[in-house]
Amino acid sequence: MHAAQSVAVTLSVALALVPALAGGCASTPARPAAHGAEAPVDPAVAPLAFMAGNWVLSQPNGATIEEHWQAPRGKALLGSFRRVLGNGITPFYEFTQIVAEKDRVVLRQIHVHGNFDTDPRRAEPMVLVMEKCTASMATFVPAKDGANAGALARVTYSAPDRNTLLLVVEPRPEAGKPAEKPLEFRMKRAG
Repeated sequence: MHAAQSVAVTLSVALALVPALAGGCASTPARPAAHGAEAPVDPAVAPLAFMAGNWVLSQPNGATIEEHWQAPRGKALLGSFRRVLGNGITPFYEFTQIVAEKDRVVLRQIHVHGNFDTDPRRAEPMVLVMEKCTASMATFVPAKDGANAGALARVTYSAPDRNTLLLVVEPRPEAGKPAEKPLEFRMKRAG
């Protein structure tokens, strides 16, 4: 083979590989998975489909809260949370998985600072278990075995309507003190 032919063959092979190597970064859209290739959704996490989507809350102080939930697949769904301040700084991120286990549904969450360093107070994941669930609401409470939940009593996600995701974070009452008001994040569907 002549040098010119060798270069032409190498170039044609390289060009043929570009879409595969780009892994979805090329301008050609990636092909969706064939129907029937997905794992069936576990019945324990299927009701959580109401959480799927991109959710946004603009706060009066100029900050924006964003939460993204992937649809349930197999035994799990994944979520991410960030708060972006009015000056563009993101002080922290949270990454959450909800997984159907043998006898319970578990929510695990890690919290990292804006520079992606682990918060030393939350080096281990927070572990909550599903307390109750309907087609538009799910409540999680600290697990008895190493919850790392601090003063958290309960977290509830609900969908008052198709375009709203309400997150309510309830603090655990301290002995001898009035109960603190729960934090409510009423997020709207984005896009």
